Amino acid sequence: MTRNVNSQGSLNAYMISPVEIEAGDRYAYKLVAVIDEHFWTVFKGLSDWTDQDVADGGDSVSEEVATALFPSLSYDRTYYR
Repeated sequence: MTRNVNSQGSLNAYMISPVEIEAGDRYAYKLVAVIDEHFWTVFKGLSDWTDQDVADGGDSVSEEVATALFPSLSYDRTYYR
């Protein structure tokens, strides 16, 4: 079993299966809010990706999660993409 640990010592949550999880494991995601003139959205990616990598290739999170993480954006932007 190969355990992919990044430079911060966190496991790649995209590449580990439930049977590989061990006590003391650490998982991390980087969250990036992207704001446009008419909308905003939040993407998650691996913690050692650059902000641009997360914005370009990350997975979007639900509006509910994004609003909880970035409440000030939900007040200013009514359209979540």
